[in-house]
Amino acid sequence: MSRKMRRQHWVDSSVQGTLVRRILTHWCAFFAVTIICVLVMNILLGSPEQPVSERINASGSGLVLIAIIMLALFPAFALDTIRFSNRFVGPIARLRRYMRELAAGEPINALTFRDNDFWGDVADEFNVIALKVKDQASEIESLKEQLAQSSKATV
Repeated sequence: MSRKMRRQHWVDSSVQGTLVRRILTHWCAFFAVTIICVLVMNILLGSPEQPVSERINASGSGLVLIAIIMLALFPAFALDTIRFSNRFVGPIARLRRYMRELAAGEPINALTFRDNDFWGDVADEFNVIALKVKDQASEIESLKEQLAQSSKATV
């Protein structure tokens, strides 16, 4: 397994973009539920002598603080999601590239993934297939040569 550092974080925009959008959706839902819970707690646990509207207004500074904290933390969560997704997006992107090269008949080295990537066994299975394809291609070339030699000998 390779210990190379990743050069890019954004490997597959369709997969990673979907993950970031889902995280954003969950984050917004969590944010809304948190705001509602704080408001309800302040209404229910606030001073009974105060009107409900004053209890809601008194919650404003606490809600602003919660909003600032939530907004400040979101970029860290999104970046961590993108970095984590590289552990499964990166290997699939590398596998796809190797499959294209194999299909084009280009010589390829053994496929390896980084130490902490998922699906290391997929690389091993691909390498078995690539070796079989290489052996079959060699056998086909050998048979073509034999056929060409035998056709020259009969002429």
